Amino acid sequence: MREMAKLGLILMAMSLLCAAALGYVNALTEDRIARQKEMAVVAAMDAVSAPLGDSLVFDSLAVPGLSNPYAETGRSLAVVEVRAGGARVGYVFTAYRKGYSSVIETMVALDPAGTIVGSTILYQSETPGLGTRYAAPEWLEQLSGLDGSSVALVRDGGGVSAVTGATVSGRAITGSVADGVSALRDAGLFRDGGAI
Repeated sequence: MREMAKLGLILMAMSLLCAAALGYVNALTEDRIARQKEMAVVAAMDAVSAPLGDSLVFDSLAVPGLSNPYAETGRSLAVVEVRAGGARVGYVFTAYRKGYSSVIETMVALDPAGTIVGSTILYQSETPGLGTRYAAPEWLEQLSGLDGSSVALVRDGGGVSAVTGATVSGRAITGSVADGVSALRDAGLFRDGGAI
């Protein structure tokens, strides 16, 4: 019995030591990981907004009366204004919706009239070989040139082809993008060529 208590104490001490080491490493790397994620988001904004022009500047934009179509995911709709040479040339937002096995985060760039000019998947953890194929640039290119009313899979009456066997993921992406564009349009973002 005494031997078991000794082994239990040794195991507890080792567990505490490992937990302390993991906590220390986490504290050291937490800021670096946050910076890396922020840099990835900025790089994604640059990439999806490239069709809007050169020397782009991004600023957060407060939109009065903006609804949140992403409340079910615990996230909110945030809009970034894109400017070039002092003029508003478009907007960027991130769309969220539960796919087959994860919440899919899709960054979308719009011109001032609300037409999609670029998109990318920021995060997904869908089924490898099926749902993950939606992150391919070839598939995302289908969204370019569409407005919110036509962002849907072909089988749902839209103009976007689905990946065979992964309809849930495709509906999550197209539905979240359509909801975001619709919320921005309902808030009056696209009136008069994009003026609020």
